[in-house]
Amino acid sequence: VDEALRCKTRILQNDGVVTSPCARPRKAGHTLLILGGQTFMCDKIYQVDHKAKQIIPKADLPSPRKEFSASAIGCKVYVTGGRGSENGVSKDVWVYDTVHEEWSKAAPMLIARFGHGSAELENCLYVVGGHTSLAGVFPASPSVSLKQVEKFDPGANKWTMVAPLRDGVSNAAVVSARLKLFVFGGTSIHRDMVSKVQCYDPGENRWTIKAECPQPWRYTAAAVLGSQIFIMGGDTEFTAASAYRFDCETNQWTRIGDMTAKRMSCHALASGNKLYVVGGYFGTQRCKTLDCYDPTADTWSCITTVPYSLIPTAFVSTWKHLPA
Repeated sequence: VDEALRCKTRILQNDGVVTSPCARPRKAGHTLLILGGQTFMCDKIYQVDHKAKQIIPKADLPSPRKEFSASAIGCKVYVTGGRGSENGVSKDVWVYDTVHEEWSKAAPMLIARFGHGSAELENCLYVVGGHTSLAGVFPASPSVSLKQVEKFDPGANKWTMVAPLRDGVSNAAVVSARLKLFVFGGTSIHRDMVSKVQCYDPGENRWTIKAECPQPWRYTAAAVLGSQIFIMGGDTEFTAASAYRFDCETNQWTRIGDMTAKRMSCHALASGNKLYVVGGYFGTQRCKTLDCYDPTADTWSCITTVPYSLIPTAFVSTWKHLPA
């Protein structure tokens, strides 16, 4: 896995061109996983079976929670923070190994948080923003949106603080692309919707404002294909079905085809050369489809229906190298 991640970093640094001999004969096997439950309290992991167009239960979450964040590094899923069944805010980090299909616990975060975002960058995990609990208040009441950002090194099993956000946000879309972190929108410390794109450069340990979003938004989904970041849905001033493409090189926005349904708090990822989006709601209606976006045709299609008993709360893609 370490060798694979080093190859992946070299490919990203080289504009996606594969020059490393070790990368040529191998293929990456991607597994799409949905985390969710019968309520917004997540208690299970499900696997998406592309061929059978089914969503299959895989494993129970050892400690059910809501308003957490989940990201994948290689073949492992990292579930960070959130609020448990008693509504307390957690520092816990649970790790699901998709190869051995077992859970373990990693070192806890430095700050208990919920409503945060997370992303993998250069084989490390970053958690960004969110809320923590007000001291002495139980059940937990949200604090102002956090500026603090933490970095986790899986090899050392250690968390460190890095440069804080320019503007504290919760419920923002967080992704990595072109060896940088990008944070889109979110809820500000004043409870307003944010329209800024904040970018973190790990080499400089510094955040900058890269661009303004086409509209203020929060509870959006984001996924990355190459140097293009796709943002969709959310709580916006316009339609919750809208989707956009952000070019990391030019910092320019392009409107793409609308999704098949309006979705707030949906979840998205990229696999192969396609985007997938699942979950979310609009008003009192839950979105019950797993949809696919083809950027070449600029079209959306339905892959399958999500079981009625499943409310998706996170969506991740793990990967490992397959034999040649």
